Amino acid sequence: MHKFRSRIDWWVLGFFICLTGMLVQLLLTMYAKGTMVQYPVHTAVYVLAAVVVWWPVLNTRYVISDGILTIHCMWLTWKIPVADIQSITATTNSVSSPALSLDRLEVVYLKNGKSCTVLVSPKNKELFCKSLMLKD
Repeated sequence: MHKFRSRIDWWVLGFFICLTGMLVQLLLTMYAKGTMVQYPVHTAVYVLAAVVVWWPVLNTRYVISDGILTIHCMWLTWKIPVADIQSITATTNSVSSPALSLDRLEVVYLKNGKSCTVLVSPKNKELFCKSLMLKD
């Protein structure tokens, strides 16, 4: 089994840090004014938003095991048989995908006879490609 974390671009990480900072600032302001007890729903929403912001950073990963590429991102999971992968090419496509970097790999695979695409951004792209070529 081979596990790969997603590469994270500096600007994505900076965005997450700034967004979290704003949420923490809102919570601290509510605490200083004594309104946390008065508005518990707002407090819960801010805390939940901070958790959801960091969820993809902590959860996005790619696992190659038993001939299956499994992609995890938040609550979403893709299971792609390695034998169905048609091609892997480097791309900087910015379409939404389970990748936290624009330095991505486009994985083209067959699903029910149709060609599908998913973009991934493993930290070590070379080792990721080699692991896909190995027969587990």
